[in-house]
Amino acid sequence: MLVIKLVLVVAVLVALVVGIKKFNNHCALKFGHAFFTKRAFYFTAAAIGVYAVGQMWRSDAQHTHGDTLNGIVLMVIGALVAAWLVFDNVRRTNPVYGALGSVASLGLFSVLAWVWLPLMAIGLVCYFIMLASAKPVYVVNR
Repeated sequence: MLVIKLVLVVAVLVALVVGIKKFNNHCALKFGHAFFTKRAFYFTAAAIGVYAVGQMWRSDAQHTHGDTLNGIVLMVIGALVAAWLVFDNVRRTNPVYGALGSVASLGLFSVLAWVWLPLMAIGLVCYFIMLASAKPVYVVNR
């Protein structure tokens, strides 16, 4: 039973990747606009990150009876970045393709951003630790 579940999960993931590639290529040929790009991923990651920080800020301010406006402003900024991405996709394509492609890209990229952002933070911490522990190199023979 476990093998059947694993095969089914792999088949669904492969079908999802193939479907996304075909949709992206179709839109690129028809409209000259691809939905699944690095730019769209970075904007989605920024929107999700700003929105999540705003949500945490607002929640913490509620628990400590502080000012929740700062968190709400960050949440609105994150939502506006995502709305701008949807608007840009609809403007470059048509309303049907733009809405469907935006929902698909925001859904997929937001899941990937939740995995990518912590890994990026861990990578930056490791990078700074390596920089701090590096020994200077002196050139003796010139």
